Amino acid sequence: MIYTLTPNPSIDRSLTLPEIRFNSVLRSQKIRLDWGGKGFNVSRSLQKFGIDSLALAWVGGGSGKMLADGLQALGIQTDFVWVDDETRTNTMILEDEGDWHIKVNEPGPSINQEDIDQLLLKVEGYARKGDIWVLSGSLPPDVPDDFYGQLINLIYTRGGQVYFDASGQALLDGCAAKPYLVKPNANEAAQVVGFDINDQEDAKRAALPFLRMGIEVLALTMGAAGLLLANQKEMVYAKPPKVTVRNAVGSGDSLLAALIYGHEHQMEMVEMARLGVATATASVEMDGVSEFEIDRVKQLLPQVTSKIINVM
Repeated sequence: MIYTLTPNPSIDRSLTLPEIRFNSVLRSQKIRLDWGGKGFNVSRSLQKFGIDSLALAWVGGGSGKMLADGLQALGIQTDFVWVDDETRTNTMILEDEGDWHIKVNEPGPSINQEDIDQLLLKVEGYARKGDIWVLSGSLPPDVPDDFYGQLINLIYTRGGQVYFDASGQALLDGCAAKPYLVKPNANEAAQVVGFDINDQEDAKRAALPFLRMGIEVLALTMGAAGLLLANQKEMVYAKPPKVTVRNAVGSGDSLLAALIYGHEHQMEMVEMARLGVATATASVEMDGVSEFEIDRVKQLLPQVTSKIINVM
């Protein structure tokens, strides 16, 4: 079984305008709502690959009800801890023909210790040997940075496997618990290793500190610059073709779902990296968050360039 856990989900509201202008009244041509949160995005993407998952989260208020109803309407199973405060709404403003966008993220609801204990109990009740857990996204206010580390240790005591995607101190604390796979983007990884990551050589150098922590697989995403997929034995660099970007939000979550699919189907590292990049590329072409079509992924696969990098 695959579980996705999203500590700080959101309703993602996307507004499309002819042009972004400041200090002006702007009128949206298109409004779109997506049931957001990195773990939810992974669940939706896994569904595209024909893989079921169970989504866990803290949710609250009318926004939380919208999330629950929306995910269930998509056929995604959920089991939520309901909290007192309202689930957040994140807003993306896009230009219809231009490249500019604005993303505003709310902090999320306040989470108390009872809420934390309830979610830990749910995880403890579900966790079984051989299951895959995807732990991803920011932590809501008042949740300690070591929360992910607690979860990873709990899941490992039950024999599960963890795919992890976070940032800042939560990323560092989670890495200390040695999740199976960690998927930072270039900015998140730079905060850990202490230098900017702009190209393949930077990515290769950045991978080593993560692998030395005991992490088995690092998936370092660099947007249009590509993906470095690395373990102790080999590194693979895969670069996407150039496409028109409509909405990059959630593309990394689609990539993570593709890596899980590749792992489940025992793909080689090169195949997994290529599939992940093709899936993320198909996602950025769509208006929705973490949305893609499998047929488009298949069309893009031959256009992904890849090579194996010498680890030494």
